[in-house]
Amino acid sequence: MKLYTYFRSSSSYRVRIALNLKGVDWEPAFVHLPKGEQRDAAYLAANPQGLVPALEEDDGLVLTQSLAIIEYLDETRSGPSFLPKDAAGRALVRAMAQVIACEIHPINNLRILKYLKNPLGHDQAVVDDWYRHWVQEGFDALEPLVARHSNGRYCFGDQPHWRIFALCRRCGTPGVSIPICPLIPP
Repeated sequence: MKLYTYFRSSSSYRVRIALNLKGVDWEPAFVHLPKGEQRDAAYLAANPQGLVPALEEDDGLVLTQSLAIIEYLDETRSGPSFLPKDAAGRALVRAMAQVIACEIHPINNLRILKYLKNPLGHDQAVVDDWYRHWVQEGFDALEPLVARHSNGRYCFGDQPHWRIFALCRRCGTPGVSIPICPLIPP
């Protein structure tokens, strides 16, 4: 099994955590994002979206999108389960993970932040304010969900679930502080 990854990619980080918690033997295939290797023809053949991570099984199956990969690993590998046993718990964990992956993570993505500067022409202060506003809005929506459903060492009991993976390395934009969310540690 091969994981196309980049060390600073929070999406890749999620999958690396899941692989290691499941005890899966895997080989890293490093894709250097700042050098643009994700746009090389060889990588685009594996992942036409040109993003990391991508997980390639030994039989040639290639999966993309970190939460889909994590769910696949959970369904196909032994080890700790990443979702609660009950349907309502699974739905709640998926919903919280999607708030992070769909509402917060894209704002924290370097390609989005760079686009605001070039070609749109915004200076760094404007980009930082924009970033801070939208990321905070996402955390403001997430915090009450965590408060309502937190019942153990992690958000849902004593096993790490998708939400934990989705939060990993959540806001790594240097120099831009996000107000504290008491139930969501940095």
